[in-house]
Amino acid sequence: MLETTPPPRWQRRPDERPDEILDAALEVFGAQGFAGARLEDIARQAGVSKGTLYLYFDSKEALFRAMVRARVVSVLEEGERELLHAKGDTRTKLALLMRRIWAVVGDPSMARIIKLVHGELNNFPELARFYFDEVILRVRALGLGVLAQGVAAGEVRPEQALFAARAMPSMLVMGSKMLHFFAPLDPAPLTADAIIDGTIDLVLNGVLPRDAGTGR
Repeated sequence: MLETTPPPRWQRRPDERPDEILDAALEVFGAQGFAGARLEDIARQAGVSKGTLYLYFDSKEALFRAMVRARVVSVLEEGERELLHAKGDTRTKLALLMRRIWAVVGDPSMARIIKLVHGELNNFPELARFYFDEVILRVRALGLGVLAQGVAAGEVRPEQALFAARAMPSMLVMGSKMLHFFAPLDPAPLTADAIIDGTIDLVLNGVLPRDAGTGR
């Protein structure tokens, strides 16, 4: 039986190319940072010419925005739909939300993009504003929505809701950094499961009502 090899990328259908370019952008931006990444490198990683890349994205900034929308915002949109139809109490919905956030920030490729965002985007104010509006505020709004439902149902202490909506993604982002960048240096590194389970437990014990008799 003769072995077959997959066709080279440039023989694939044109409608596949944008996704391949976005995958390549995720890898190259993550490895080289925004300032260091070159469109030539992204085109090479995607297996297309630089001219072909320009047919879909007219600048590095446009490509970065498209990559974030396709690889981050799309996952958040799935989370919004999932939470809209989710059943159960606030505890259940908050756990679901945190697992959805972890699905983004816990991915090794996205951990490198988060590192880029925190380390470089202050030098690119328009991209920083774009990321803040489309990712950070969107995640915060998801958290605030679930927590507001919990406050209305008497399941969440209202004084903790505003802080918790900011704390949840921050804790998970830091957990991802520790997992992917510092684990080799840590004498007792946490696993991905320990990070997400520990964050869920810590947040829930911080926002749910205390036992009136014990103060806990």
